[in-house]
Formats: sequence, C-alpha cells, structure tokens
Amino acid sequence: MKTLYKFLAILLTNSSFCYGQGAAVLGTVYSKNGEGIPGAFIQVSSGQAAVTDEAGKFVFQNLKPGDHTLTASFMGFQAMQKTFHVSEGQRLTVNFTLKEEVRHLNEVTVTEKSEARELKESVASVAVLEAKGLYTQSNNTSEVLKQVSGVNVRQTGGFGSEAEVYINGMSGKQVKFFLDGIPLSYFGSGLGLNVLPLNLMEQIEVYKGVVPVHLGADALGGAINIIPRTEYSTYLDVSYSLGSFNSHKANLNGQFADRQNNFLAGVNSFYNHSDNTYKVDVETINESGNPVPVTVRRFHDRFSNYLVNLYAGVYEKAYADRLIISARYSGLNDEIQHNAVMSQPYGEATYEESTLGFSFEYEKQNILPQTTLKWYGGMNYTRGYVTDTTLNAYTWDGKVYRRRTDGGEISTSRSLLELNAKNALSRFNVRYEPWKNGQVTFNVFTSWFRRRGEDPFAAEFYGKDYYTHPTVLVKNATGIAYEHQFGKSFTGYTAFKHFVYASDGYLIQNMEFRPNRESVSNIGYSQSFRYHFTDKLLAKASYEYATRLPDELELFGDFTLVRPNPFLEPEQSHNANLGLQYHSKKLDIELNGFYRMTDNIIWLRTSQFYAQYQNLLKALVTGFDVEIHYKPFHGLRVKANATYQDIRNRSPKNVTGSIDERYYNARLPNIPYLFGNGEVRYQTERFWGTENRLSAWWSAGYVHDFFLFWAVDGNRERKNFIPAQLIQNAGVTYSLPENRFSITMESTNLFDRKAYDNFSVQRPGRAFYLTLRTYLDKKIK
Repeated sequence: MKTLYKFLAILLTNSSFCYGQGAAVLGTVYSKNGEGIPGAFIQVSSGQAAVTDEAGKFVFQNLKPGDHTLTASFMGFQAMQKTFHVSEGQRLTVNFTLKEEVRHLNEVTVTEKSEARELKESVASVAVLEAKGLYTQSNNTSEVLKQVSGVNVRQTGGFGSEAEVYINGMSGKQVKFFLDGIPLSYFGSGLGLNVLPLNLMEQIEVYKGVVPVHLGADALGGAINIIPRTEYSTYLDVSYSLGSFNSHKANLNGQFADRQNNFLAGVNSFYNHSDNTYKVDVETINESGNPVPVTVRRFHDRFSNYLVNLYAGVYEKAYADRLIISARYSGLNDEIQHNAVMSQPYGEATYEESTLGFSFEYEKQNILPQTTLKWYGGMNYTRGYVTDTTLNAYTWDGKVYRRRTDGGEISTSRSLLELNAKNALSRFNVRYEPWKNGQVTFNVFTSWFRRRGEDPFAAEFYGKDYYTHPTVLVKNATGIAYEHQFGKSFTGYTAFKHFVYASDGYLIQNMEFRPNRESVSNIGYSQSFRYHFTDKLLAKASYEYATRLPDELELFGDFTLVRPNPFLEPEQSHNANLGLQYHSKKLDIELNGFYRMTDNIIWLRTSQFYAQYQNLLKALVTGFDVEIHYKPFHGLRVKANATYQDIRNRSPKNVTGSIDERYYNARLPNIPYLFGNGEVRYQTERFWGTENRLSAWWSAGYVHDFFLFWAVDGNRERKNFIPAQLIQNAGVTYSLPENRFSITMESTNLFDRKAYDNFSVQRPGRAFYLTLRTYLDKKIK
C-alpha cells in the first residue's frame, strides 16, 4: 500500500509539470491527532491532482497566478476545501486537518486505522509508542519506556549509566533491544537504549510476550524494537538541549532525496554530554577517621556519547524497493564513579570506546510471486580503553585520603587495557503469502564476535598478559512462523525457533588461567491467538517455550566491573499471556495477565569489589498490568498504567546455599513488585488564534517500597529497603506551524524527591532542561 501511495504521488504530482512557470503550493494533510495522512487525494480546481506521501505531504508546482480551490479527501474522513490566491513565483503553504467520518452500513462502522493501531491489534502482545510527537523534548528513551504498562526501567546512576528494563517480571539480558530487527548491542555501547535520541526513531515497539520470528533473537521475556525514520523527502532536523548538571544534547539529521532518480543520501548524528554532578547522600571520613553522613555532589561521573552515520541508496526501483549502504562512527567516554553497590567512590577510573561500522540493507517486495525479501549485513570494528592505574584512594567529596601500595580502584593488578573487537552479522528474512489469509515468515540471524586485549599492568602483575587470548562467540537463530486468519475475527500464529552458539573464552581465578569452550543447541516454540468479539473489543492469548543464550558481556565480562564467566548455561522459560483490549474514539483500555516459569536464570551477582553473571535461580513470575488512555475532548489526553509482578524463588536449598528451605517461594529481593505511571497532556493547534501549537504535560512515576535483601532473613522492621517513590515531571512546548521552530521547557523530578533504582544507587534530583528545535522540509519535484 505504501508503494502505491508513492507511485500515485509521483504520477499525479508530475502532471503539474506541463504547466508554465508560476506559483507553488505545498502542505500537509493531518488527522485530528496531528499525524500526517498518507495516500490522501488532493485536487486543485484547475484540474491538477496529487496524492500525499507517507508523511501526509503534497506539492503543486507551476500554478497559474490567481484564485484556486484545493480539495482534500481520504476514505474514512470528511472532505475539506480551502480557497487561496497566489501571485507569480509565490510559494504558499496550505495545510488540512481532516475530521474522521463514521459511516453506518448495516450496523457496521467503518473507520481508518493507523499502522500503530494495526500493530497494537495484531496477534502479538505489543505496545506502540510513536516518537514523532516527542522530538521537541529532552527525553531519554529509558524515561519514555516507563510510560508503557508492565515496563519498568532501573538505572545505576545518572545520564549514561547502565539501564535495566523489566517487562512483565523479566529483566536485564532476558529483554532484547533491536534497531529495526537488528540487536542494538551490535552497534556498540555508544548506541545503548538509555542514551539513544528519540529524534532517530519513528516509533518504539514493546513486545510483552512472544517475540515474533522476524526479530530473530533469543529473547526470553520480551523485546523492544526501535523503528528508525524512513522519510523519502528532503529535510533538515536540528535540535539542541541544555540542562542541569552541565547536560547538553545536540541532534542533526538531514536527508536529500531525488524523486526523479529515486536516490537518497543523508546523515544521522548526535552528541550527548552530562557531568552528572547531582547531589547524593553518602558517608565520608571525618578528621578523626570515622565515617559520617554527608550530602555531596558526584565528582567523577562525566559521560558523553556520539554518532555520525552517513548513508546513501535508492528506493522504489525495479530491482529494489530499498537499497541502502551506511557507514558510521560512534563511541562514548565514561568516567566510572563507584562500584556496583555505591559503597566505594572512584576518582580516576575511565572507559572509552569507539566503533566504526559498515552495513548494507536490501528490501524487495514480490521478488518472487507473493514473496518479500529483506537482508541486512554488517561489520563493526570496536576499540575500547580501560584506565585504572591510580594508587589514590578517594572519598565522596573528591579528596584523596590515602595512597595504596598496589592495585587499582577496580582491578587487583591495576589496568591500562586496550580491547579490540570485531563483530559481523547477517539477517535474512523472507515473507511468503501463499494465499489470501495466510502468511509464512522465515528468518535466519547469524552473528560472529571476536575480541582480544593488551594490558601491560596486568602482564607485569600476573607474569603474563592473559588478555591477549582471544574470546570468540558465534550465534545463530533460525525461525519459521505461520499466521492464518480464520474468518474476520480469529487469527492464529505458530512459530518454531532453533538457537545455537559456540564460545571460546577464559576466566582468571586465583591467579590461574582457566580456558573454556562451550557449544549449545536449544529450541523454542510458541502459539498465539487473537479474537475480535466486536470492532472495539478483542482478546489475545499466547504460550511460548523460550530459550536465551548468554551473550558476550555475560560470558567474557567487560574487564572493569563485570568479571567473565564462560561456564554459563542458557536460560529457559515457559511463558503464558492473556490480554483484553477495548478501543473507542475516547477511551482505550488494555489488561494483560502473565505467567513465567524460568530456569537457569542468569543474574548479576554483585559484591563490594566486583560483579559477575551466574546461573543460580529458578523463579515463578505471575502478575498483571493495566493501561488506560482517555481523551475527554479534543486536545486533552490522559493515560495511566499500573503493574503488579510477583517474582518467587523456586530454587532448592542446594542452589541458594541455604541450610533449609526458607528461601523457597520467597519473593526475590531488590526487584520492585508494584509500580505505575501517569500523564496528562494538553495540546492546542491554534494557540491564541494563530496556527502555532502549544503543548503542556505533567507526568508521574510511582514505585512501591521493596526490600534490598531477602525479606525472610532477620527482623523485617530493621531490614534495608528501597522506599516508595513518586517522581513527577512537567513541561511545555511552543512550536510554529509544521514544527519549523519549537522551544521546550521541562523539569524532571519536579519536587526533588530522593530516587533510587538499583542497589541503593541514588538517581538525580530535580533538573531543568531547555530544548530548541528547527525542522525544514522540502517537497521533492
């Protein structure tokens, strides 16, 4: 359908070229929620016609001077006319906002659905966040994800710190992140989910149950897929944000598109930086050598990351619907502030990383009858530097209180480690529609990772540089799925997956080098159903036997805070989901229940000096989440969600290390079990009688208190726990028509509440941000 829109837009718009030189009229056809309508029909009273592109935009060239009338129409919406006058050489913008039209035919209501709504009502249990409306804000992706029911994000500090995403009780590596179907980890640490700008995205898909075959990875408890912007127009999008703690975020995205030759070239780039100098409550040493509680600013926690991505290619050619070649350079600079449990400050330890990558993507519909082919191939070269050489020992106020005789802040040997890694992958996807109501998807994903290092300090300490031994990981995930629609109401989705990996790694333990090779093969399968009771009410149910293979970080560590463990085994889980959705013009309600029985859980075991991934637990997860969206009148949106997840240990005493079974069926510690989010947003398209737009919002996130350690140990009244938290944010955006310029002012943690996520690591307090953005779009002739 998209290809048809583009073809009609080219055909009908080019019909205007037969006229003499004159004026130009361009514009956008919007729905009432501010989204562009692709495929809308536009006609001038002189007889010229056009069809809007994917963004809802149109253009007429060489109009004769004088009065004209434009008519905009689209199925499911009321037609609209506008009359205007143009002079010779004038360039005029005329926009339309169409109202939905509901037609009753034999008691059947016909309305148009957006692509996001179609995906949300598909067989998959998926939530969709459209990113376009958030381009003007200084949001981190991790903060936006908290708006989804069943999702919680926990970070180990301020901007740039590691983020752990929970989806229906599953967390960490059990949840996979993708960029258009490619695992996000492949692109390097500089493009982590917690620091990836929203301006690069079109929408975010959050899969809360079965992960579809086309994503092609071994996710255990859900997945997040980022859909990048794919506009086929010439545009320039520039934004800059300045905020508390010396935070800066700059984005520059631009593209040139040649409609006559169907050629495009562009750049995506950003730079983020924060000193993260927010206040924390800690203990420091007084003049008598005793620890005393103080409030200080973090002093060694600067973080910055960057990306420059250049791409070029063609689209809508006879041999390819899309063929793009890309080259990118990305990286980060990270000052490491403290250990995993925030009990020991670091004053000089750092990590730097840079990645040079190349990729090729190809897509063609009907390459064979009823067959669509997609292929992505890429290669990355990553270089990292770990610096941990100082003998200084720091207090939380940034002062040196003593000198060690040996060892670094993190490592026993001290470290000046250089890491070099190569990473290659291939994703081959075929979709075949043998008949009208059936669709087969076949996906093969293969990745190869190799890393070696060099550390003169470690070589001197151990007598040998063990880091020169390479670590290698090869993975393959193959899946096939069949989706069939039985009549108008019932749809089924059946999938089978096969996962295999081979690793070659090592562990240094008690001054001893322990090599290890592993080869593992596992399967997974799933069954999903969707049933429409009415046009407004549907139900979904799914079951999956899922497998997740350990990744390179879990197996080989990061040579800073995480030690390697090449002996890890895959995780397995039985997952079941049941959901209901109600959708109307003003009200959306979604309710989901979930069940997970997971074995061989890989979790990050932390101590004062290091952390390591280990296979330890078997757990049962049950719970539910509910989400409500309400639009009482045009311009006002209210949404809220809540999640309850009960995660219980099902491991016997020999696994937990206990002398009895008191931990059996106990709730896992340091994991929130009750949380929710809400937002109220008001937007007016005509502020004070102008065509300018004003948007204002308030949001809040609540996390109920939970124990830091096992609740069954000791006196509950005296146990350490993470207190209940209610964090509120607010902001306002003022923008000119078509977002040619916008200014946003916002505040996070508005009332400066003390916030925690992981291991009592304190999060930032109140912060303010100012964001400026300009967007220029030129329609292609």
